[in-house]
Amino acid sequence: MKKWVIPIIIGAWVVSLNAGLNIGIAPQDTLLDSARVHIIFPSIIGLQVSNDSVVFDFNQYVANGTYPPTTFPAYYNPTEGTTENSNGVGVKVFSNSPTLTWHLETWGSGDFSTTVTLDQLEYSPQGAGSWTAFSTTPTEIASGNKTGGWQNENQDYRFKAEADDEPVDAGIYIYYRVYAQ
Repeated sequence: MKKWVIPIIIGAWVVSLNAGLNIGIAPQDTLLDSARVHIIFPSIIGLQVSNDSVVFDFNQYVANGTYPPTTFPAYYNPTEGTTENSNGVGVKVFSNSPTLTWHLETWGSGDFSTTVTLDQLEYSPQGAGSWTAFSTTPTEIASGNKTGGWQNENQDYRFKAEADDEPVDAGIYIYYRVYAQ
């Protein structure tokens, strides 16, 4: 019975040698093997919008003597911006694709009230001063290809006060969307 045990163990050892196990004698032998590494990166887009609120507090404008203005319409900067942009909102876009074009859009949820309308709130690329009134229809504000990291697309806001504005304490949502094609 002991005669059969040895061939079975040796047979299993020989099979394992043929399964990719390299064995040599030290110090004269050098062994070499390899492993394949495969990486898959999809085309990725990203959008980051600061989650702070932008506030236009007209109590402060009244206190500092700038509201009501001598003539209407009059334009006001936020009394409280976001951490990333004191005059508006921080927006960042990411794309790793040199062949796809990303598109950034914005729009608002609706009017503040019946007399304080969405189109009184305006936006511009940070520092540009080229103002566009918000609407409820998505509007493209930027586009591009590979960003090389997170790219700032911060937006400044201003509010156009009009003579028929009535008292209101209301908020709306401003949406941002990025997509690629």
